[in-house]
Amino acid sequence: MRAVLDLEDEAPGELFEVLPGATVPFWAQVRVQIAWSLSAQHTGSVDVDTPNEWTRWKEARRVARGYLPNRWDAVRHARRHDVLFHVSGVTLAADGARARNWLVDDFAEAAGDAIVVQQRPLPAAAGRPVYHPTLSMEAAIARSRWRARGARLSPDAVASKDRLLTAFARRLDQPPDAFATIGRRLLRTELQRPYQLDELSRLMDRVRPRIVFFDNGSYTYHGEAIGRIKDAGAYVVEPQHGWIGPSHPAYNYGKAFDYPVLRRALPDEVLTFGPYWSQSIRHPARITAMGKPHLERQIASAPADRPRRLLVVSSRTDPLATDAFVVGLRAGLDDEWSVLFRPHPGELSTVRTRYPELSLTAGVEIDDVPDVYDTLKRSRVVIGEASTVLFEARAFGCQVIARDSPFAESVIGDAFGDRVDTVEQAVERIVGVASDATTVMHDPALWAAHPLDTFADWIAEHRG
Repeated sequence: MRAVLDLEDEAPGELFEVLPGATVPFWAQVRVQIAWSLSAQHTGSVDVDTPNEWTRWKEARRVARGYLPNRWDAVRHARRHDVLFHVSGVTLAADGARARNWLVDDFAEAAGDAIVVQQRPLPAAAGRPVYHPTLSMEAAIARSRWRARGARLSPDAVASKDRLLTAFARRLDQPPDAFATIGRRLLRTELQRPYQLDELSRLMDRVRPRIVFFDNGSYTYHGEAIGRIKDAGAYVVEPQHGWIGPSHPAYNYGKAFDYPVLRRALPDEVLTFGPYWSQSIRHPARITAMGKPHLERQIASAPADRPRRLLVVSSRTDPLATDAFVVGLRAGLDDEWSVLFRPHPGELSTVRTRYPELSLTAGVEIDDVPDVYDTLKRSRVVIGEASTVLFEARAFGCQVIARDSPFAESVIGDAFGDRVDTVEQAVERIVGVASDATTVMHDPALWAAHPLDTFADWIAEHRG
């Protein structure tokens, strides 16, 4: 992260070059992926190889559904609303037989005249959405994919892309082809982008919002979409969804992003969970501590007495070491303790191949409950390297033990005391937990209190 910030503070001309047909510099499209690539060299983070389930038949069905009448189609059925929540649709929790988007539904309900639009299809596996109206961009995405068939980037765009990636590598003291894989992955998304932006513009024309909440808005590969929303006259806000801090590439920027051409790629304001998070980042947007309504509601229903359940949280780093660590914990604890392993959301489809030993070990359960808070309310001890879940676990009264690694050092530091190196150290800490009772620790620095009251004042101010 330091290398990226130094480069942006230097602000060489390559950072401001815009590919043919784009409105945001190419650096914004790739900076997060480049930072991740550099970070992986230090932290040992390992990409998840998900199986390719694409078939011509599945694609044909998807496209057909995109063009057929569909009640969930946001671009065709959205109506005018003052506030638009544009989200991925990943942040869902079961609410009876329905799905609640824990990231934004509470805010949408408090906003009054609001609509939620998610990327993923509807209805979700957890059920129909709690909040109405909630619509989906899935049909629009399918239409974009169909319209992009056979498209090719212009020779000038390809040459510029390759030249700039080589220049970025040189500036960051990397081999000339260090970011070639990033460039190849980018091709498909760049070919579909003009059509996706066209669908987004149609959505904006229908809704005409004054305020747009954009999930993951600081990930600058969404820069063209953020710019298109700003062009429509909306104020763009990002609600915090997970861990942010000084080593997170999407929330720390150098001086180059003070220039309007790059600033266009970022939201106007970021709403954080609390002051702790606000003060940990270097972001050119306005930063406001808002809180997390879903957490506040869930900890209010957390029982004081918990079973002797250990939850191990994955951070995707060094999966083989994590595999052995969890198996070692199971062997080192007596049967009074149950052991759960919670994969990172991106690992769920590959957990048995990525963590073969723990998947086959009796007494280790895979935690695939959609809302991690439901698991935290039933857990006494939580172990992990670097995850928002560790901070949330403390709010739920769990004993938190941090594993040592370069990733943990750069993300959580000493926030949870001394980090453990070995299974034996972890077991000693676990068996030292004396009481079955827990105490909720709602730290207002981490989780700003009364978020819905704060939001009501905020939305009234921004509506003028």
